[in-house]
Amino acid sequence: KQWYQRRVRGTKKQTGVVCVVKDHNQRSYFIHFVNIDTHTVVHTEELYLEMDYKTPYPYFHTFAGERCMVGLNFCHDGEAQLFLDAVSGIIIRNKKRKEKIDAQNRPPPAMPKPVAPVPAPQPEAPLSKKDKKKKA
Repeated sequence: KQWYQRRVRGTKKQTGVVCVVKDHNQRSYFIHFVNIDTHTVVHTEELYLEMDYKTPYPYFHTFAGERCMVGLNFCHDGEAQLFLDAVSGIIIRNKKRKEKIDAQNRPPPAMPKPVAPVPAPQPEAPLSKKDKKKKA
């Protein structure tokens, strides 16, 4: 069952099948909601890196959709867990891929500017006996 939440109360929108689909043309993953009676995709949400996919109950999953909060109510806890594993795996894999690309595109650290050497103080030559007498 697919639920949408606008404001405080949720309303039941669809009963059908939910699946994760990779779109090679858009190079992204999507959650498709399919109406089993008409065999049509009735709703699609893209999986994105910052997606906050929550499971308040083992059988009930929620996330922020493009226009509203979306809830998925699974019939079996096992199917819900399989779906959660698939979605979480994709999100984690995409985050790691983005971090790797960001690390490759990051400019190398700047080289420190050379500092001019400071001349060491020259030791004074020992005073001769004549110079010692003059100072005294």
